[in-house]
Amino acid sequence: MKRTASRARGFTLIELLVVIAIIAILIALLLPAVQQAREAARRTQCKNNLKQLGLALHNYHDVYNTFVYRKGGTAAPLGNSARNDGNYSRLSGMVPLLAYIDQAPYYNQIMAGDPSNTLNWNPVPAGGAAPWSGWPLWNRGQIEVFRCPTDPGINTARGINNYAFCVGDVYISNRDNNWANGLFAGCTQTNGNKHYGIRDCTDGTSNTIALSERVAANFNIGGKANADKREGVLMGVAGLATSPGACLAATSPLLAGNRYSNATQVKGKFSSIWMDGQSEAVAFMTVLGPNNVSCAVGTEAGADAVSPMLSASSHHAGGVHTLMADGAVRFVSDSIDTGNLGVMAVRDGKSPYGVWGGLGTRAGGETIGEF
Repeated sequence: MKRTASRARGFTLIELLVVIAIIAILIALLLPAVQQAREAARRTQCKNNLKQLGLALHNYHDVYNTFVYRKGGTAAPLGNSARNDGNYSRLSGMVPLLAYIDQAPYYNQIMAGDPSNTLNWNPVPAGGAAPWSGWPLWNRGQIEVFRCPTDPGINTARGINNYAFCVGDVYISNRDNNWANGLFAGCTQTNGNKHYGIRDCTDGTSNTIALSERVAANFNIGGKANADKREGVLMGVAGLATSPGACLAATSPLLAGNRYSNATQVKGKFSSIWMDGQSEAVAFMTVLGPNNVSCAVGTEAGADAVSPMLSASSHHAGGVHTLMADGAVRFVSDSIDTGNLGVMAVRDGKSPYGVWGGLGTRAGGETIGEF
């Protein structure tokens, strides 16, 4: 009796294609979940960074009974604006915070200056050189707590910073000294080292914004085609001196979705020089809501825009993380109430820019509910 040897049966082509199709479907189903999990982790880290900065602010306050300045430092030699051997009271508040975020050795180096390193034939004095100078100590690379991992970032030897000081509900910087009512307002070129503390937050520290997010960028006017509205500042908006609504009117015809498609006067410099206390480099205003456009009256190419209105921004969906003066971190929606954008800012009293404007003031007298 003959026996026929059985042969192992393999996959047919159709069966193989079915298996491949099933695997592809599973990947398609799982990939968004993986991406969402990664974004959730990045978003959590971004929130934790703000919590660390909030702790640093309060540790500084415990020592000095005030929060850091937005812009301050040491003065340059009188009558000589061409030299970089002083920092012109232009250091941002991120510099003194270094001592409270595990960067004390770096901070101490900055404060010591460098007698052996000359810029424009002058030794670097105690307190550090001007932020825009070529001082090698400014080029130390990325400080991780300054960076939100959701932001793809920019290439810079200084490292980037995604967190900005709240100036308040003022919308042009030449009113900072007399009009702005934010926790980090009142700093001008000749009036640096301005400090406010918990005692000045008469609206309540839980109702006063300290820091929020801004998208990093580093391009001059005309330097980037199709710039994202969150990273670009539209320059030369003269009507901004009358009302913040002029910014919306000027940007609307230039935008295709969230990008500038037909604009030659857009630049983005936030985060390109985090040690500089100028508003375009390290601040934001609570006028237009989060992830909205930003504008400026001036047309400067660098990071010194005259009279800007800078919006908080992020790469998170739907809003921005915001650090309150009490140290809590809240997620603020893009759709938060912004009141009447057709009127000028007020010097005293309640902000006309709704809940968002009210959160930006430290002593406006607003009653803030849930947001």
